[in-house]
Amino acid sequence: MKKIALATTLALSSFFAQADTIAGVYIGGQVWDMQAEGSFGSSEQLQAFELEDDNKASYWAALEHPIPLLPNLKLRQNELDTMGMADVDNFEFGDTVYDGDTLVSAELDHLDVIMYYELFDNAIFSIDLGVNLKYAEYAVTVSADDINPVFSEETVDYDGIIPMLYLATEVSLLGTGLDVFAEGSWIGFDDHNVYDAMAGLKYSFVDNLIVDLDIRLGYRAMNFDIQDLDDMYLDTQFDGAFAGIEFHF
Repeated sequence: MKKIALATTLALSSFFAQADTIAGVYIGGQVWDMQAEGSFGSSEQLQAFELEDDNKASYWAALEHPIPLLPNLKLRQNELDTMGMADVDNFEFGDTVYDGDTLVSAELDHLDVIMYYELFDNAIFSIDLGVNLKYAEYAVTVSADDINPVFSEETVDYDGIIPMLYLATEVSLLGTGLDVFAEGSWIGFDDHNVYDAMAGLKYSFVDNLIVDLDIRLGYRAMNFDIQDLDDMYLDTQFDGAFAGIEFHF
């Protein structure tokens, strides 16, 4: 009986080790204490608004495999809606000119479609390189209720893909159970500059043959300096600390 149990244990160990080598699935999420500031417009005339700080969430799933030439895939949904107020003077947005107290509501939620290759990966150090096709469904709405004196609202939206360079790395702090990680996406051309970067510490809370559970703490920053995407102009910054977990099967 002991021999059978030992053989079964060895077989299961071999199976899970091979399964992890063949393919790895990652599922995670984080809560982000987002601090926000920014300016908006439908032309080069940008207006700064006092934006609300809020807690936002991000969720992701990734698949890694050993197939040559075929990139690994990571999907990440990002909550990034915000609103704010400003006392404006002759601010033109869309077809309306605003004066006085004015509200902006920006829906900047998006899906990251990340395709990447593992350039280097061992127990101490890893580095990934690829592209992030950030699928955006953005909408910026400006409104006020004291014009003429009736409620007035204008919306400018953009639906499309923002292609970005993607880079990620992770370094193990030997003997501590901690890893240092950093991840970022960036694009810059003409008057556009967009980045999404984070860095922090990872602690392996559970580590066995079936599942790994990591706790992640760090800092994340996003910047959208966008000029004329379907008449959408942004100059916004979002940053703050985050806490999250990730399962690896």
